[in-house]
Formats: sequence, C-alpha cells, structure tokens
Amino acid sequence: MSSVRMRRVELLLLKSDIDAVLKYLGSQQCFQIIYPDEIERIAHEKLAGIVESDEEKALASRLDNAKSKLDFIGTFFGLPVPQNIIEDAHLPDEEMLSKLDILYERCADLKTRIAEQEAKVDQLAESLHEAKAFSGLSQPFDELEKFSYVSIQIGHIAKEKLDALEKALGARAVIIPLDNEGTILAAASRKGRFALETELSKAGFEKKSPPKEASGVPAEAMSALEHAYQAEKLRLENLLQEKKSLSEQYGSLWQVMVSSVRLKQALILVETKLEQTEWTYRLSGWVPVDRIDRMAKDIIGMLGERVSIRIFNPDETKSSGEKDTSEEVPVLLKHNVFVSAFQGIVLSYGTPLYGDIDPTPLVAFFFTLLFAIMFGDLGQGLVIAGLGLAMLKMKKGFLASYKRYALAFIAAGVGSMVMGLLVGSFFADDKVLVPLERILTRLILGQPKDRFLQIMPQGNINSMFYFFGFTVGIGVIINSTGLVINMINLMRRKEYGEALFTKTGLAGSLAFWWAIGMGVRVILGAKLGWIDIVGLGIPLLAMFFAEPLKALVDKAQGKKPEQVSLMDSLVGGAVELIETLSYYASNTMSFLRVGAFALAHAVLSFVVFTMAELVRGKSSSGMAFQLIVYIIGNVIIIGLEGLIVTIQVIRLQYYEFFSKFFARTGKTFKPVSFSE
Repeated sequence: MSSVRMRRVELLLLKSDIDAVLKYLGSQQCFQIIYPDEIERIAHEKLAGIVESDEEKALASRLDNAKSKLDFIGTFFGLPVPQNIIEDAHLPDEEMLSKLDILYERCADLKTRIAEQEAKVDQLAESLHEAKAFSGLSQPFDELEKFSYVSIQIGHIAKEKLDALEKALGARAVIIPLDNEGTILAAASRKGRFALETELSKAGFEKKSPPKEASGVPAEAMSALEHAYQAEKLRLENLLQEKKSLSEQYGSLWQVMVSSVRLKQALILVETKLEQTEWTYRLSGWVPVDRIDRMAKDIIGMLGERVSIRIFNPDETKSSGEKDTSEEVPVLLKHNVFVSAFQGIVLSYGTPLYGDIDPTPLVAFFFTLLFAIMFGDLGQGLVIAGLGLAMLKMKKGFLASYKRYALAFIAAGVGSMVMGLLVGSFFADDKVLVPLERILTRLILGQPKDRFLQIMPQGNINSMFYFFGFTVGIGVIINSTGLVINMINLMRRKEYGEALFTKTGLAGSLAFWWAIGMGVRVILGAKLGWIDIVGLGIPLLAMFFAEPLKALVDKAQGKKPEQVSLMDSLVGGAVELIETLSYYASNTMSFLRVGAFALAHAVLSFVVFTMAELVRGKSSSGMAFQLIVYIIGNVIIIGLEGLIVTIQVIRLQYYEFFSKFFARTGKTFKPVSFSE
C-alpha cells in the first residue's frame, strides 16, 4: 500500500535534440523535471560564458508576435482554444509562420470591412427608420429638417467627386446615387448633420428643391433608402459568410498553429531553466519504475548514441557532490478505480511522504462504513447509489463533471442500503419492511423480529447504549490503525526514537490499548489489579522520559542528538503525559458522534413518517398530501443530512485517523506536460 516506486533519471543530450526529447516526455507524462538551483545555474552559465544569442532572442520575439496574431484570429473566428497539444503539431518553422502572417492579414482586412459595413448598415437602418416616421406628415419637406432626428438632402454633385465625398464622410452619413447624372440622396443622423453639410459644401453640392406642394419625405427618397439598406445588408451577409467559410477552411490549421507555438514557447521556458553547456543539456527528473524501460528504449530509438542515460535510486547521491534529494522524491498514488474515488480525501489533507504507507484504501473502507452507520435507509441509499450510477454513465452535464466520485457515491449508497435493511428503514418508513425483516431474521437468527437492529429506544434503552459502545469500538479500531501506520512509517524512515517513545509511537499506543482493555474489563465486571499499574505505567514512564530516551537512540544511530536540559525534559514529559491522556480520550469519545448521528437520522425519519401519517388523516385528499410530505421530507434528509454526515465522516478521518501519522507531507508527482 505504498506509493509507486520512483527512480531518478539523468539524460545528457545535445542542444539540437532537446526539443524532440521534451516533446516526447510531455506526451508521455512520466517525467518530473528536477530543476537545478537558479543561482547556481546562472553562476555556472556565466563562468562557462553562456549567454542568450541574438538568434534566440529573435525567435522568442517572433513567437510572442505569432501568439498575439493567433489570439486575434481565434477571437475573430470565435474558435475554442485547444486544451491539449495536438499530437500532429510540429514545432513552428518558416513555412508555418508565413502562412500565419497571410491568414492574419486576411482576417484583419476582413474584420475591418465587416466593421465598416456594419456601421453603414446601422446608419441606413437609422435613417430609414426616421424617414418612415415622417413619411406620412403633411408638413413641407424643407420644414422637416427643423425637428427631425435625421437629415435628408437631395441634390446634384459632380460624378467625379462622389467617391471622395463618400470617403470623407465614412460612416457618419450615407450617400445614395439616384441616377447616372450625379443626383444623390444624402442621409445622416442629427448628430452627423453638421459634418454632412460641411462635406457636401466642399464637394459643390447643389441642393434640389422639391415642389412647394410636396409634403413629408419624398417617395423617391424612401425608395432609395430602402433599396440601399437592403443592398448594404446583403453585402454584410456576404462578408459574414466569407468569415464563416474562412473559419471552416482554416480552423483546423489554426489549432495546429496554436499547439505548435504554445509547445515551442513551453519548451523554451523549460530549456532556460536547465543546466547547460555550449553544446549540451543535462536533464534530470523522477520517473516511475514501471515506465523507465519504455522511456529509455524510445529515447535511444530517437537519438541513438547522441544521448547518455543514467538511473539512480532515490537514496543515492550524485557523484558530482550535489545534495541528497531522497526526501524530495515525488509521490504517485496508483489505485484501482474504486479506491481512486476516495483519493481526493487523502490529497486534500496532504500527500504521504515517499515510501510511507498510502492510507487511501483504508480511507475508502472507513468512509463507506461510517457513512452507512450514520445514514442507514434502504430507499435513500438507493437514491445516492443511483446518483453515483448517473455520474458514471453521463457523458456531459452537471453530474458528468463529478464522474471521478461516482464509485464513492455508489459505495456510500450501497452501505446505506445495507444499514437501512438492518434497521428496517425505507424512505423514512419503519413499517413497510417489517414483513421482509421477519422473514430474514427467521432465516438468519432463528426467530422472527421486526428488524435486525433497534436504534430508537423503545422501553429499554440498553440497545441504544450497546450501539454507542459499538461506534466507540469502531473508533478504537480506526485510531489503532492510524497508530500502526505511524509506527511502520517511522521505522521505515529509521526514526526509531519517534517510533518508540512518542504519544503516537509504541509507548503511546501501548498505553492507549491497555487503557481500552481496562475499560472493557470494568464494564464486564472484572477487577483491576497490580498488573494494570505495570501495564499502564511502563509506557507512560517511557513517554515521560521520551526526550532523553530519544537522544540515546539517536546517539546509537550516529546522529547528533538535540541538547535538552534535565528540567526541560521533566517539564516536557509531564506536559506530554497530560496531552496524551486528553488526546486519546477526545479521539475515542469523538466516535460517539457516529452513534449520535445515526440516532438523529432515525429520529428525523420518525418525524417525517409521523407528519405524513397526521396529514393523511386530515382530509379526503390526505394520500396526496402524505405523498408530498414524504417527498419533501426525504429530499431534505438526503440533501441536508447527507451533506452533514459526509462532512462528519471526513472530519473523523482528518482529526482522528490522519492526525496519527500525517505529521509530515510529501510532494505530488507532477510530470512535465504541455497541456493546460
């Protein structure tokens, strides 16, 4: 139950091969790079005369420029950024960067044309809207300009000046030719009226006066505006279709370019942190033992004799005199699918040290057991298990995002169903299972009973006390498991003093177990004797003199013990004894909450059942109201109490189990990867 074994691998390779090797390692995700100390690396490079070349600076600048262009194109097309490096992506070359420049220029030009066309269409739409509003008025056309929100001018201009006028006005006004002789209709919003009149005057515009009897907006003006609006709208649609076609044609190429540029930038970032000479890189990292042979074979196949590979055990120091990194070995936990669902509970508290026992399988068992005891209901457990199955089967959506916890839900649900069968509860109803319970108890126990376990006190409360004693017994088992794990871990690390004389070591464990044995004997009616004084006194004395005893053990191991005065040792020993007594008492009694929450669940179910029965008797439609109360009550129990019970189970794992052996934490294995 320990973490995956690791080896330190060192690669010595040419600079020309580093990109290919890093790309391979990133795709395999089996190599955690060990970066050299930054100050030492920079000092080494200065002594060796290694500086960043102009070519490297130019490449970095061009890659930044390429990334900016790719971001622009992706935003323009609305394309999703690839989350992983595309396998077919190759490092950017001149051909790819040239294609990128061409695509960028085309997109930039198209974006400008679309923006201009949108402004033109909006201007025409506004003018057309205002013109329609005044088209039916009897007011003379010339008078409309005094209060209208749109300025409409009809007149003549020299044909050769028409293009210059349209360019000068831009999006501030719309110019619509009415014939081939230079007659135009000019329209602008009120805020653009001054600019329109100014530019028309510069172009030599001769205003055409409509007949005196003409009123409202002239029909030819309305027709011209409508025709121009539809024409410009069609041009905009054509531009948008061009954009869509361009996106469909080059979307895949864009994703390859993004992956290529991002990959190269990531490689450069890694390479700048590696130890190097003028021609070579030294790449060191941690690799799982079961991946080394395949990795070495692939790299040798790629590079042949251009690479040197050395492999070290974690406890081996380098021949170059570098410090031992065995304590910094990363941890990779590897479990089956079921146990992996509970790995998050362990990692949220901390990562075990390399070589320590991995507690995740035990967490999976204890979590399921404690949840089942505190949340026993056959129907409600079925709902929780069903949620887990839905998480497992869903391909997308809210439940699919929690797929990694699916088996944890299923396990908790099945455990709840088993406990619900034992206590005879089905969706808060404690009567519906009675016929089945009587059959099962007759087959298993030899006599029929309404249920296997009776948590709710009925006349005699002894059964409830027995149940609370059972939960305390589970607490003793969980605490003891944590103590054994701690002692094994400390012995593996050769920290014998800690393993023997601390409160969570052998001395504290023996005191705890002897005290539990004394309590059980007293409950059973036995008397305590002198043997209990010896059995409890020896481990307590060992803890009282823990500091000097640990110093003796350290000295025997060749370590330099920490100097502690006699008074400090005595005071520390007394404090350690007091803390140990309160520590184990609170840790053991804490498991009474398991029984308390199981009782609370039974009481809450009883309340829901009673309320439903009362509602049923109040009216002719009582069955409908009873069903509503059942549904609402069970939803509250599953949602609210289920969450509370889950929190309590995790709390018991953290404070009563993990606290026994999680004094120090390790580092999670993080292989080099170029995916986001």
